[in-house]
Amino acid sequence: MTIVEAHPGRIAYLLFFLSGAAGLIYEVSWSRQIGLVFGQSGHTAAVVLGSYFAGMAIGYLAAARWSARVAPLRGYGAAELLAAGWAAILPTVLDAVESHAPMGLVDHPSLVVRTAVRAAIGFLALLPAAVALGATLPFIAQYLKPDQRSSGRRIATAYALNTLGALVGVVAATAVLLLFVGVRRSSYLAAGISAVCGLVAIALGGRGPRTAIAAEQATAKPPAAGESALWVGIVAMTGFGTLALEVLYMRMFALVFHNSTYTFGIVVALFLLGLALGSVIVSRIRMDPHRLAAWAGLLGAAAVAGSLPLFAWATGFGYFGVGNSFAMYVAGAALLVSAIVLVPVTLLGVVLPASWAAAEKSGFSSGRAVGRLTAANTLAATLGSLSASFLLAPSLGLWTAFGVVAGLFDLAAVILFLHRGARLTALVLGPLVAVAIAFAVQVPREMDTTPPGSDVLRRWEGPYGLVDVVRNRSTGQSTIRQNLHYGLGSTFAAGRELAQGHLPLLLHPDPKDVLFLGLGTGLTAASALSHPEVEQVVAAELNPDVVEASRLYFRDQNRGVLDDPKVEVRVDDARHYLLRTDRKFDVIVSDLFVPWESQTGYLYTVEHYRTARRKLKPGGLFCQWLALYQVGEREFQTIADSLASVFPVTTLWWGQVDPNLSFVALIGSEQEIEVDPDSLGRRLASLRRNPEEAGVYLLESQESFLKHFNGRWSVRDAGRLNTDEHPRVEFLAPISNRDNLILVQSLLRSFDARVLSRLPRTGFRWRTGENPGRGEPKRLGFRKE
Repeated sequence: MTIVEAHPGRIAYLLFFLSGAAGLIYEVSWSRQIGLVFGQSGHTAAVVLGSYFAGMAIGYLAAARWSARVAPLRGYGAAELLAAGWAAILPTVLDAVESHAPMGLVDHPSLVVRTAVRAAIGFLALLPAAVALGATLPFIAQYLKPDQRSSGRRIATAYALNTLGALVGVVAATAVLLLFVGVRRSSYLAAGISAVCGLVAIALGGRGPRTAIAAEQATAKPPAAGESALWVGIVAMTGFGTLALEVLYMRMFALVFHNSTYTFGIVVALFLLGLALGSVIVSRIRMDPHRLAAWAGLLGAAAVAGSLPLFAWATGFGYFGVGNSFAMYVAGAALLVSAIVLVPVTLLGVVLPASWAAAEKSGFSSGRAVGRLTAANTLAATLGSLSASFLLAPSLGLWTAFGVVAGLFDLAAVILFLHRGARLTALVLGPLVAVAIAFAVQVPREMDTTPPGSDVLRRWEGPYGLVDVVRNRSTGQSTIRQNLHYGLGSTFAAGRELAQGHLPLLLHPDPKDVLFLGLGTGLTAASALSHPEVEQVVAAELNPDVVEASRLYFRDQNRGVLDDPKVEVRVDDARHYLLRTDRKFDVIVSDLFVPWESQTGYLYTVEHYRTARRKLKPGGLFCQWLALYQVGEREFQTIADSLASVFPVTTLWWGQVDPNLSFVALIGSEQEIEVDPDSLGRRLASLRRNPEEAGVYLLESQESFLKHFNGRWSVRDAGRLNTDEHPRVEFLAPISNRDNLILVQSLLRSFDARVLSRLPRTGFRWRTGENPGRGEPKRLGFRKE
């Protein structure tokens, strides 16, 4: 007896577990690689997801036709080898796309044209690998068919293990691979896993299965009339709802988490765990699959509804800060997510594998049933994800969107009960669950998430989550917030935000063309309007809701900068705009981007800084603002070293000095910055005469201006730069944040004493050749105990 004949299920289970791990590593890696081509935006994420799932759906359908015609383990092996081969060359394909794609269409002003072109390119780039990955499931299902008495349970078990493998893949990619192995190299590692699975399957797959295939073909009966349409419709409804639900849960937890790659990974991982447990239930419970799917859908709808008030009561919409270390934070976040999502997702995870078993009982072959139904489920899931991101949540609001999705599950359950003749159950329990859903969505909606003493002027639910403008009643100051807890700018800090624009502009002798990466309230960009030398200003902002908030509620403070004829606002990923524009600038100002937010770290990479250097005119300056209270010493040095590795001269300037809220500017230039003291004096005097610049300490005198200069930074560790392949800042900053290693209080004083205060006072001089002096840099009490 061969090993295949002795342990067919165990081999399939092991291979399919590894296949699931590789599949999620691919998805995580590819989404980042494509994001670097098209920009790290919500539309790019939609392109990647849609392309990946559409390709897999084609694979499901193709393998559904072929799974009973070839030795299924060999078919599976061939699919894995195709996926591995294409994954190995995909980075080269994407490089070619970046170099040769028709960028006039890729970056077309029309959102419809731009999205369509990017979707077509993404679909074609991922098609071979995605089709191959989709084909693996029907082949495995067909391979597990020979034991007629337990094939349904075995297929559900295989799917559970595949989903658990996906869980392992997303955890491994998030926690280890992207940081230590690298983004592209992670996809190569996954390709190696696929190749091993494929070779093992082909080596073992020619022994025995054809007899079972022939027997199945001889005994197969045609499907019962109407059953096919019923189950295709049910899995399409639940597929749409399940992926929409994942997106909505992501948005919900973004209201309380610190929104790093780790917290997003936690939500995805526990969602996958729930789907895996749903498959385990199908494999273990001996119940009619039709009835099982109906009850799972009904109870799942009720559980989704119940999760909303549970979340609201458990968090109170406060910023989640459990634990005094990163490990405790992750553990606490995982427990919270488990408590909220595991029950509803497990119940809903029952429906798809139960539908396979029900369709098989109706006459489909295993491979055909799994392939067709999973294709319908996957295509609908793609639509669900896109609809939740760009239609349901933005147009209906987050909580009503939850209600719509839960109602869809309820409707699917009612249809199944009616089809089975359980009219009383359908007509009594279905409406009761609908009422519970309507009640549940009101609980979080009615909870007050407004800061004490403030009013919410307006809220937006867009592709990037919740954006609102709040105004303090006593001070009249307004703030833009994202997801309740992240301030994107405030009139309370108007002087500081203006100074972020003035400092680099004053260091350039004649700044005519200026680019601001990030908009916020628009105050920093508005500073350019006070400089008569400036002729053109571009502001690149990713979130269109932030642009609207700035225009509608900060117009008086930002001087109507968005509507000034000198100013062009581009709604685009800042890095992507800089990469694609043909324009060159005298000054580029990069805003205070939260370094631990998912994929924001790409705005601090060597590759981004190289692009910025290429887009500067001769004598141009690149200014990177950085909040010290958001990074540890390790991350600060990585960012500063990355910038200094690109620019011949990098100088450090203080923006605000405070034991808890300090931030600095890292300014890159081709040579030492030379400033004419007389010209600087005249420009400062001109700015001081403008009443809108009152209170900006930087402008008070040449002496106050010089106090912001700290010294020149040189590369200290060239082996730990922040790169596209190794985005260290994005993965290390949240650890420093939760381990209390950020640069505040004693840690900031220590870093200043050991490093910053000892930087050489070079890199900046008067144009007359005189040294601007070695007066004490602005430190405001760092040395006070």
